[in-house]
Order: sequence, then C-alpha cells, then structure tokens
Amino acid sequence: MKTLRILALAAAAFLLLAPAAKAAQQSSQKFLPSTITFSGGAYAPEGTDLDENDADTGWVGFLNTGYMTSPFWGLQFDLGYFETSGANGLQVSAFPIALSLKLALPLSFVEPYVLGGGGVYFTQAELESPGLSVDDSSTEFAPHAAGGINLNFGNFQIGAEARYIWLDASGLDVDGWMIMGKVGTRY
Repeated sequence: MKTLRILALAAAAFLLLAPAAKAAQQSSQKFLPSTITFSGGAYAPEGTDLDENDADTGWVGFLNTGYMTSPFWGLQFDLGYFETSGANGLQVSAFPIALSLKLALPLSFVEPYVLGGGGVYFTQAELESPGLSVDDSSTEFAPHAAGGINLNFGNFQIGAEARYIWLDASGLDVDGWMIMGKVGTRY
C-alpha cells in the first residue's frame, strides 16, 4: 500500500511539474536577475541557554529581495522575525535586517545555492531561572550561513532553505537553525 501511495505522489508531481519545467526550459534563455520571496518555517534553537530552559521550536518569517549580477552570484537583503519560548518564562524574539552574498548554480529550472552574510538583530529576551534573570532589549550583530534550492518556473519561484545563525540576545546564546519554505517571483 505504501508503494502505491509513493508511486501516486510521484506521478502527480510529474504531471504537475512537467508543464512548468517545459515552460521554464523555453524561457531559460532569458536571465531574470531580481527576486522577491516570502520565506517561512521553523526556528530550531540550539544555543546552550535555550537548551537549558527547554526552548520550543519557534517560527520564522522573512521577506527577501535579491539581485543576481550574473546567473552565478549576487546579493540578498532580508527583513524578518523569529521567536521561541520555553521553561522559566523564556521568551526570545528578534527582528533581523540582513545582507548576504549568494552563490548559485543554475541547472535548467533547478538552482541550488549557498549564501553567507550578517545582519543587525533587534532582540527582546526574557528569562527567570535560578542564577540568571534577563528582561532586556538589545541590538546585536550576528553572522549567518545557508544553503537551499530554488525551482524556477518562468517568473514563479518556489524553494527551501536551511539557515544557521550565531546570535547572542541580551547575553543569551540563541544560536539556531531556520528551516524555511519559500515562494516568490523573479523579474
């Protein structure tokens, strides 16, 4: 029964993506350098302070815009929000403004990429645990690195990205993974 479901899903995906792939292949001669995408997904905290206070997987959302100076590299600008909570009144949230260098490898309509950069994070952190009390807002700089894949169907783009940030928020270690799906446009 599982095999039948997998085959049915594969056939459905083929039937849905084949016409889009053909359209993308026909328009692949036209380089579309600019992008606007919405990304959303899960923030999986890995920082020691968050682990010690049983931080839950939170959520993350970004508005991304980018410009590829060639099919292989460009810049990406991000505005976003993410948060998590946990035991001992733990609440952490941040509004990042980030800039990244993006390296891509366009293969037909499939575009794997890596990016790295840094940003300014406007953070709010609260925690009341024995030996550590935090209730503060701060502005921090933090680097990030990511890898992902885009599927380009003419002007339409969908994809997925895994991003890691190295961030301290008001003295709390809030490093973690951001696993996101994305949808957008190229023009």
